[in-house]
Amino acid sequence: MRFFRIGLGLVLGCAALGVWLGFAGGLHPVGDSVSLFRIVLGLVCLLGCLWQIGLIWRAAMGLTAAAALLTTLPLFWGSGADGEFTVYSKNLWYRNDQVAAVAADMRESGAEVIALQEVSGRNLPLLDALSDTHPYQHLCRFSGWSGVAVLSKHPITDQNCSDGRGLAVARIDRAGEYVWIGSVHLKWPFPYANAHSSRAVEEVINGLDGPVVLAGDFNIFPWANSVRQLQRSANMQAAQPIRPTFSLRGTPLFLDHVHAPGGGSATYRDLLGSDHMGVLAQVRLSR
Repeated sequence: MRFFRIGLGLVLGCAALGVWLGFAGGLHPVGDSVSLFRIVLGLVCLLGCLWQIGLIWRAAMGLTAAAALLTTLPLFWGSGADGEFTVYSKNLWYRNDQVAAVAADMRESGAEVIALQEVSGRNLPLLDALSDTHPYQHLCRFSGWSGVAVLSKHPITDQNCSDGRGLAVARIDRAGEYVWIGSVHLKWPFPYANAHSSRAVEEVINGLDGPVVLAGDFNIFPWANSVRQLQRSANMQAAQPIRPTFSLRGTPLFLDHVHAPGGGSATYRDLLGSDHMGVLAQVRLSR
C-alpha cells in the first residue's frame, strides 16, 4: 500500500505540474504543446480528489482540476449567439481534387467571406470556380502548397500578407462598414514553429484598425497561449462550440476555429476531399 500511495502521488504530481506548465506558453512554446493535454491532465487531478491523500493534497488537486477544466470545457458546451456576419473557413488540403464539391458547399453556406488554407496548384481552380459569387480575392503564396487566401462578396479595400507562412488579411467594405478578415495557417506546435508563425500574425494584426476576424487552421487548440495572445491583440473571442476538425491517427484534434470581437456560433462542414473539416461561423463584429 505504501508503494501504491507513492506511485499515486507521483502520477498526481506530474499531472498537476503538466496543467500549470500548460499555462506557461508565453514563457516558452513547450507550454503550448503541453496545454494540448490540459483536459486529460485536469481529469486525472479531479479523480485524485477521490483518494484518501490528505486535505492539502485534495485542495491542490481540486484547484488544479478547476484551472484545467474551466479554461477548456466551456468552449465545447457553449453555443455563442448568432452574429450578423458569416465566415466559412477551410483547410483545403493541398492534394484535394474535389473542387466542384467544395465550391458547391461554400455556395450553399451563404458565407459572405471564405478563408482558405493550403491553396496549391492542384486546388487553385477553386478560386476561379467561386469568382462569380466571391469576386474579390486575396491570395498569399508562401510556397507551392501552402497558399492562404481570403475570398469576399464585398470589395477588398486593403490587404497584406504576414512575413512567412501564417496570414492573409484583407479589409472588406460592407456598404461602408469596414472589417478585417484574416485567413490563418500556423505551423505545428513546439518543437515546430507555431509560436514563431503566431508572432508573425500578431505583428500584422497589431497594425490594423477596426474589427478583426481571424479564421483558419491554427494547428493548436484554442486555449493555447499562442491563440489567446492573438485574441488579446485584436480583442476577439472564439465562435462556439469548438469541435474536432482533424484526426491524427484516430486522435481528434481541435485545430480549426474562428475568432471575432463578439464571438459567435460555429457549425462544422464535411471533409469534402480534405483532411480537415470546414468551419462555418456566424460571428459578431462587436461585443
